[in-house]
Amino acid sequence: MNIKTTMLKIVTIIIDLFILLFGFMLTMGLTSLIRENSFVPFQLLTIITLYLSCAIVLGISFYLFRIFNLIDIHTFFSRKALTSVRKIRYLFIIEFLILLGNLPFIYYQADHGDAPGLIFVALAFNFIPLALTAFISAMEKILINSIKFKQENDLTI
Repeated sequence: MNIKTTMLKIVTIIIDLFILLFGFMLTMGLTSLIRENSFVPFQLLTIITLYLSCAIVLGISFYLFRIFNLIDIHTFFSRKALTSVRKIRYLFIIEFLILLGNLPFIYYQADHGDAPGLIFVALAFNFIPLALTAFISAMEKILINSIKFKQENDLTI
């Protein structure tokens, strides 16, 4: 059964490496801004929100690996998996709220750069975690029903 989750683990590791690379590039950009003393209003808030969102994505990956391990040992339909799915859902909600901190800086950039469409693009990216939360919450309901069905089936036997 380990082979079935290997591809999912590889994809999750690649996403984590991309997030770590993004965090490293963000750190390099922050150090260059500090050296040049060229802070724009709301820029520090945006940098903090991007660091927090990187940390949240790594936390989501941690819980995904816990779910993958439960799949590998054939215990996915359990309370452990349900708590991991709930934590992932809560982390996506937190991710959405954190990403809202980028909007003041994006509004500032759109206003000074004559790019009003930038606000809509930023809103679209900010609502991606909320859409994933809706999907995960539907999957959570299915998992709850599956766990109840499994418990009833175990009691019947």
